[in-house]
Amino acid sequence: MGTIKLSDSLAGRQKLTIDGTFVSEYMPSAPDGYVKIYLAGMYLALTDPENNEETVAARLFTDAKTVSEAFLYWQEQGLVHVGSDTRSVEYLPVVPRNRQIRKFSKEKYRTFNEQLHALFPNRNILPGEYNEYYNVMETYNIEIEAMLTVIGYCKRLKGDDITYPYIVTVARNFAAEGYITFDRVSEKISELDLYGDELRAVAKALGKRTVDHDDRRLYGKWTKNFGFDSGTVINVAKSVKKGGMAKLDAKLTKYYELHLSTLAEINNYEKSRDELYSIAKNVNRIIGVYYEQLDYIIESYTLNWLNMGFDAPTLEKVAEYCFKHGLRTLDAMNDTLKKFYKIGCVTAESIAGFVSEAAKSDDEIKEIFEAAGVVRQISTRDRDYYRTWTFSWKMPKDVILYGATVAKKADSPLSYLNSILAAWHDKGISSKDEAIKAGTSAPAQKTSEHRVVADFSADELNAAFDKLNEEL
Repeated sequence: MGTIKLSDSLAGRQKLTIDGTFVSEYMPSAPDGYVKIYLAGMYLALTDPENNEETVAARLFTDAKTVSEAFLYWQEQGLVHVGSDTRSVEYLPVVPRNRQIRKFSKEKYRTFNEQLHALFPNRNILPGEYNEYYNVMETYNIEIEAMLTVIGYCKRLKGDDITYPYIVTVARNFAAEGYITFDRVSEKISELDLYGDELRAVAKALGKRTVDHDDRRLYGKWTKNFGFDSGTVINVAKSVKKGGMAKLDAKLTKYYELHLSTLAEINNYEKSRDELYSIAKNVNRIIGVYYEQLDYIIESYTLNWLNMGFDAPTLEKVAEYCFKHGLRTLDAMNDTLKKFYKIGCVTAESIAGFVSEAAKSDDEIKEIFEAAGVVRQISTRDRDYYRTWTFSWKMPKDVILYGATVAKKADSPLSYLNSILAAWHDKGISSKDEAIKAGTSAPAQKTSEHRVVADFSADELNAAFDKLNEEL
């Protein structure tokens, strides 16, 4: 990949300068996004000697193919030169269009000129128009017969008054998709013509009187690439009140990204919009965040949570848990819900059961604290100890309690208890009687009854979330 650089006449500048001619003559007719690529490339050529098309793509969050197509366009306009070997790009001085007429072989394009006149017998074709056709054919290697086919297709769509910038744009779009020969262009146009009746129905639903090439291209994207059937496209078009094809394209693109492929799925989604907004607002309010626009929140979080099986009351309850536990962002709540989902807790009842189970473990740790004479709040480390004793070492509860009574006399009871239990684990001791025979006869403390949990304290929630993290 070659670098992007300024020509010698531009390289001496120490700051980015945009020629007024570029703004007035070239920018208005440039395709979407190509102006950004032109400016970003010029900036990088001035500031980063190691830049290339991939650098521009990364800076603009696009792909190198799009950047390459943009530079070919600007070469066609005479503003850059793209090297054929290393794909290096050189920025050239901006010249007014009326001084930039390139010279082409009259003999090479004699047949083209004759057939162009036959297509537009009453039209006064100026040198600038010829030049645009020649430029696009030379830049994209479009066959003369293919270019004439594109012009005839555009005339059929728009009539004799069609402007040459429209024709050149269509030709450029065809070429970008690889349609540069007569056979390939004819094949593509035949495919687009198949959309005729269906596309006219879409246009009618939108209140649009005529159909152009861009409409056909969009319809192909919706049906061929996205997989929507014609009935779905027409029905969605009927729901578009204003904005025309652009608004319809935005809606269908959103449905595609949401994996909604049938009209029934789309209708169910639209019917649930009010509910989705309500859920998103309530969750945001509970965890303490605010977003004025909720569409992104719904699509990125709320819909995914509902698809995982969580209902509105459960989401609100989990939001309360997250707020009390200090997890006060949507990403943090999303991570928590994923953990609950992984262990099969997707209802308020199952999550409450999980929290109660975690609270039960804390009750048992408190019992051990009492036996060891420890008076303080339970910490995450304490829960780690308890999990090691019960899960990893498989120590029965009565053995742990007995060890706690022995450790009570130590300056650091829990550290001593860890040592005692580790020694018993190494010796394979698995009952209280075996522990007593190991050298102590201190009585074990009586255990307390497990209490019923309705509402959960901060300590209980801490236990629940610690256990939840341990499960994963």
